[in-house]
Amino acid sequence: MKKARKTIEVETLREMTNHFLANENTNADERQGVVDMLESVLFQTGNYQGYRYLDTAEIEGNGTRRYYF
Repeated sequence: MKKARKTIEVETLREMTNHFLANENTNADERQGVVDMLESVLFQTGNYQGYRYLDTAEIEGNGTRRYYF
């Protein structure tokens, strides 16, 4: 049986990651893992455009509370 090849748009992955990083039900270790994965994909595909830290008005947290451009 042939496996189906599936791909995902980098933009979709970035949007999903931004949503996850802003979610209040995540912890710093989970967010760091997602950050590492996304940054790897963005750098490898030439799509890295930086990030900003989320404002405390948006969500409280530490350095893993980011929004990727």
